[in-house]
Amino acid sequence: MLRRPTPAGRPPARSRTASRAGVLTAALVAALVAAVALAGCSFGRDGSPRPDTGPSVAPTQSELAKSLHVLTSGGYRFKVVAKEGSYTGGVDPVADLLDATVSVTSDGATLKIDTLGVRGSAYTRLTGLPLPGFDGATWFRVDPARITRPGSLGLSATKDPTGVQALIAATHDIRRENRSYTGTVDMTRVTTWGPVNIPQVMQLGDVARRIPFEAVVDDQDRLVSVKVEIPDNPVIATYSDFGTSLTTAAPTGAEPLPDHLYGMLGL
Repeated sequence: MLRRPTPAGRPPARSRTASRAGVLTAALVAALVAAVALAGCSFGRDGSPRPDTGPSVAPTQSELAKSLHVLTSGGYRFKVVAKEGSYTGGVDPVADLLDATVSVTSDGATLKIDTLGVRGSAYTRLTGLPLPGFDGATWFRVDPARITRPGSLGLSATKDPTGVQALIAATHDIRRENRSYTGTVDMTRVTTWGPVNIPQVMQLGDVARRIPFEAVVDDQDRLVSVKVEIPDNPVIATYSDFGTSLTTAAPTGAEPLPDHLYGMLGL
């Protein structure tokens, strides 16, 4: 049977379909990078926390920093929302447990990353990409020794999966009214915050050094929310259920994370 020739300059239908699939995959891979950033907030550029006390720290900033004590003394739940997606879950820094999910959307498709941290061991499950290993059916075991980016997938030796400690340490011009703090954040001192592309923020010039923020504490002076007004992409983090006990356990039958996924996840 003779095949109808393909019009000049127009690829075969199968090639066009493959091309669309490739574009979608590329878009979702880009979303995946954003997702890892969303769950990878970390400290300043030197990889260590900035001091939040001392003579150079304004009293109001010191007060705000003290509101973070509840995030290191027991379990709690968190939610970070930005234009690209959300990062939700629970963490117990004392028991060394994390149970979190990142969801991002790109071109109408949704990508989800589930992460478990269990006393030094890390596991992830990926759903949404038309690629092997992203069907959500398999838990993968992550080798901590191969993670080169601090805080990747929300796993952080500092027990600060949302990166709020570095954010508060980089604040300036803080004012307090009742339970609300306002001021600015020097984003050049923050490696990542939510899915924000920090190099793009740097292109804002001096604006990047004075990004408005607002933080709210409860009647016990515990931090309950932070909003950072990144231009065209405000990021809001909330904290709740202080004292929550997590029952996170290692998934059975977890497989080693394939080599190519370390690179794709930006670990």
